[in-house]
This record gives sequence, structure tokens and C-alpha cells, in this order.
Amino acid sequence: MKKTREELLALLADMSIEEKAGQLAQIPIVACMDGVSEPTGPMEELSLTPEQVVLSGSVISVLRLEAEACAKVVRQLTEAHPHHIPPLVMKDVIHGHQTMFPIPLAIGATFDEKIAETLGECGAKEGAASGVHVTFAPMVDVVRDPRWGRVMESPGESPVLCAAMGAAMVRGTRGEDISAPDRIAACAKHFVGYGISQAGQDYAPIDVSHTELYNTYLPPFQACVDAGVDMVMPAFVGVDRVPCVCNEWLLKDILRGRMGFEGMIISDWDDPRQLIAHGVAEDQREVAQLCLNAGLDMDMMSFAYLTELADLVREGKMDEAKLDAACLHVLELKNNLGLFDNPVKNDSDDVQRAVCNDPEIHKAVYEAALKSCVLLKNEGALPLRQGCKVALVGSHADEHAILGGWTLDAYTERTKTLLTSFSEDSRITLTTPEEADVILLATGEKQADTGEDCSKAHPFLTAEQMDELRRLHALGKPVVLLLFCGRPLIITEALPYCSAVLNVWFPGTEGADAIRALVMGDENPSGHLSMTFPRALGQVPIHHDRLSSPRPWKEGAIYVNRYKDESNFPLYPFGYGLSYTTFQVDAAAESTTITARVTNTGSVVGETVVQVYGRIRHCSHIRPDKRLLAWQRIALQPGECREVTFPITPDMLRMYDAQGKAIEPKGVCDIAVGESSDVPYTLEVTF
Repeated sequence: MKKTREELLALLADMSIEEKAGQLAQIPIVACMDGVSEPTGPMEELSLTPEQVVLSGSVISVLRLEAEACAKVVRQLTEAHPHHIPPLVMKDVIHGHQTMFPIPLAIGATFDEKIAETLGECGAKEGAASGVHVTFAPMVDVVRDPRWGRVMESPGESPVLCAAMGAAMVRGTRGEDISAPDRIAACAKHFVGYGISQAGQDYAPIDVSHTELYNTYLPPFQACVDAGVDMVMPAFVGVDRVPCVCNEWLLKDILRGRMGFEGMIISDWDDPRQLIAHGVAEDQREVAQLCLNAGLDMDMMSFAYLTELADLVREGKMDEAKLDAACLHVLELKNNLGLFDNPVKNDSDDVQRAVCNDPEIHKAVYEAALKSCVLLKNEGALPLRQGCKVALVGSHADEHAILGGWTLDAYTERTKTLLTSFSEDSRITLTTPEEADVILLATGEKQADTGEDCSKAHPFLTAEQMDELRRLHALGKPVVLLLFCGRPLIITEALPYCSAVLNVWFPGTEGADAIRALVMGDENPSGHLSMTFPRALGQVPIHHDRLSSPRPWKEGAIYVNRYKDESNFPLYPFGYGLSYTTFQVDAAAESTTITARVTNTGSVVGETVVQVYGRIRHCSHIRPDKRLLAWQRIALQPGECREVTFPITPDMLRMYDAQGKAIEPKGVCDIAVGESSDVPYTLEVTF
């Protein structure tokens, strides 16, 4: 039975200052693996005393987590704690745990919240079976710059899409009750603006107006808060030149006040100590003061709270009430997880293995991989015909590492390769490029080149990959590019040498079989781009919802918004995706409801994503030229026609000024309906 609030407050009142400060600290689980009686091994290296380890409120694992070993640590620490308070076990379950999903950017490309929710549930099941209490996901940074390696962790460039998919991941991860054996707590990150780091460099500064915060970067976090997210993690960057981790306006006025978040706020890895590198704090004592005063509840791995807070409170330099408030947030999360009654989610390696090999989880991951791949180009090369001779070549043809970044617990070496999968298909014959009817070139980024600390100044195929593509094209055979990537790559130079391009992202554990099913025509590609593919590097950052220009581009005009040496338009716009069939979308507006009549005009069953975009025609503030409002994924048989409706409500087009005051849409709003963001405006609604 969970504790009442009165019982939690009584526990808090009975705790020493050192115990309270300890609850706000996170340490590595490896520091506890050999017991807690002597400061040996990792404890000694981190200069942690046994007392500090015992009092720490949380442990974090960056190594593969085994259920029995994890349970042993949790029970040891709980028993040794003066009040028997169990530690929180936290881990990055970003896009799966042992069974890896497609990367989050690919999940965004499904435009399917049910898939995101199901995958959140799957990750929670595997994480809980391994002993995890809390995951550092979802990441809901709005991303517009493919140079930034962490775009792979985001659902995409649209605040609306990030909000919907992030909220779905929260619901799936935590369920109705995070104390359930197969649920864990969720953490929305990185609050806020991390995705616009200058020049796409990780940890680089950002410069963002309050208007952009309110309209673009805060809404996905609000959606996660509304979905019940348990934790929020401040970003490494700063807003108004104040680091987010000690930004009182952000954490108290915005997150706690405006957004109504009541859960726990945790720093990113060693982020508090980086205030010293910024020159914002002189030493760890000042770090602890600044962060706690700003409202940061838990310090991940900088140890400032663990080593400094108790003394600061005893010396009268910190208000104990602030320490109590932060400690209560930690205790409340533990209570919500049911840890006071049962500190361990699972203590059996056999159970862990069974859950992580659950066929239902693998089935869900396979379905996600199918719906996330985006067909960018097809000149009749796909699907492959039965009996054809196929060459499967390239850096990723026989590669196990097709999972993407953040695969800490995955068994990459067990992941099926494309070559293994295609070898199992008796409908084709694998052969050399010279003898083949069709060449499949599986290439792109390396798995390790995506994620944190993986920024790129040149997000292109390498010179060696381009040489291979040209050589294969010179054989006179259709070349199908199977593009593996954790970000939009600039493939403008490659397109002329390809008869088809299937963007497979990093598709996860079941990726090889999913790609084969799509290439063979057993399944129809239905993913739509969650992030714009630039035509040239000079266009970056580029996204569908750019603000309007006072001199918009017009064919043949001068002194307008244009490049002298390049098109204004992307190679592939946000929302774009082809199919083996074709669809016709006829839309009409009646009052504030849009009705789209969608017809499968081709010869095979297929799915598409009907997308609705809008803009306020006249407004007191500059508005995006085109903003995603709503969407619906729809599956149709050949010749089948179906109607889908979209109520257009004022909140879809609402904007905010620099003070966060709502600007309600009034008058005429233009509406565009189609299968990508380049669809023209043809309808209007009036508020």
C-alpha cells in the first residue's frame, strides 16, 4: 500500500539533513555492485564514501542491466539506509531496451500515436523486467538541423507531431499506474530548446526568443505534462544566457507555474558541475546553491548536492524548506512507484529473459519498422519481381548494427542482417552485381555516428559510398538505395544514380525482415518524413513551418526571399512519402470542419497519411506560412474510397506573444489538405 501524503511528510520530518540531501543525488550503480561497506573500486574512483552511497536517492546504469544483480543492489541500499528508503533505478530506455525499436525520428515518420504508445509499453515491460524504475524518455526536442546527431531521438520537426508522439510515449511507458510490475516512470527531455544548438553542434549555445519558446519549443513538454509525465530534465543549454539547470524562470515560473508540472526535475549527466565551465558558478558549493534555489530536485552525477547541501543548510546559507521541497518530490515519485512496499520490479533473470524475448513485443517492433520506412523515389524498380536475380551489397548489407544510437542493453550481434534475411527468401536468387537484374545498395551512416556527441558538418554519403554507387550504376542495372540514417542526409548528388530510394532510418531489432517485406512487396511502404530532407547544406536549418517573409519567393522576381545558386525548396518536404499505389485526396470545408475523400487509385492495398496544414490569413504577429494541424493514417483496398473528417478548432492555430499571452485566430484561415507539406492552400475556415 502506498503511503499517504501525511505519512510522507512525517517521514521527511524524521530524516536528517544528510539524508534529505542524499535523496537528491544520483550515483552510478557500479559503485554499489561490490557492496557498500568499503570505498573500493568505482566508489574510490568517484571519491564517494560508503555513507554517501547508502544515502543516495538514485542509481543510474549505463551498462547492460541484469535483473538479479540490480535487485541485489536495491535491497542492499534499502536495508542499509537509516529509514530504509529504496533508491530509484534509472536508465536510458530511449527506443527500446533489449528489443530495439526504430529510432524515435522513424517512429515519428509513422504518424501513428498508437504505435508510439505501444512501443512505450513494450520498452516499459522490458525495462521493468530488468529492474528499471525510470527511463529518460521521451525526448521531445523540436529538431530542424540534421547536423545535430540527437535528431534521431526526437519525433521530428513539428511541435504538433512532437507533442502527440511524446504524449503517446508517456502514456505507453507509465500506463495508468507506474507501480504496476510492467510499467516505469517517464521523463520528458530536454527542457528546453536543446534542438537548436548553434551550427548543429552538441552542447553549443542557443539563442531563442520567448515567442519561439511559447509557440514552438514548450508545447511538446506541455503535452507530456498533460499526459502525466513523472520527471522533466533541463537541457544542457541556457535560455536568456542562464543555464536551464539553474534557470529559475524556466523551472519555477514556466514549468511549475505556467505548465502545472508537479513531478520531479532531474539534471542531465553532470550538468550542474558544468556551471563551473560556463563561469556561472565558482565551485561545487555555488553549483548546489544555484541549482536548488532554481528548483532542480535531483543532481545526476555531479555530486554537488551530495557533498555540499547538508553543510550549506547547517551553515544557514541554504533554506532547509527548499531542501524539503525537493526531497518531497523524490519521495513522492518513489511512493507513486510503490517502492516503499516493493523496492524491486523484478529479481529473476529468467523472467527478464522471457519478457525480453516476448513474441508480442517483437511483433510490435516489426510493425513499427514497416510503417516507419519512407519510400522517397521509385522508377518501377520496387517491389522486386519473383524469380529475379538480386545483388545485395554495401556497407550495411551484412551489418548487425542497424539499431541506431542508445542501444546500451541491446545484443547487437544477435540482430539479423539484411543478407541473412534475403537469403531466407526463395523467391529471389542472390548473386553478384554483374549478374544481377536489380542491385540493392544498403548503405548510409554507421550506427555509432548517431545520437549524443555525434554532430556532423557534412551530413552526406561518404566519398567511398558515392564511388560505389556510381560504379554500380555504370553496370546498367536498376540500383535501389536502402538508406540507413539517424538524420536526414543530403542525397541530392546520389539521386540520379538510383532507380529507387527507400529510407529505412535505423529500423531496430526486426528491421532486416521488415525491409525485406517492403522490398519484396509483401508490405507497402507507408512512412512519411518526420523531418525535411534538404537539397543542399546551405538550406539548413529548413523546415515546413518557417515564418512568413515580407518578400516571399515568386518565379522570376528579384529582391525576394531566395538563393542565387540554389532552389528554395527542399529535396523532400516534411510529410512526404511514396507508396506502391497512388491516392487521390479531395477535400472540402463546411464551416470549421474539413472532410477529405481519399481514394486508392492504384492496384494494391496501401496506407497513406492525410495531413492538414493551416495558417491565419491576417494576424497581429508574424505566423508560420504553413503549420501542421492534424493528420490521419488510413488504409485502403484498391479502388476503395473513404471519408475522414478534421474539426478545425481555434487552439490548432492559436499563437502566443512574447509574454505568453494567447493570440486567438480571428477571421479567415487558409487550409491545405494532402499527403505532404508541399500541398497548396485550397480551402478556408473562418473563426
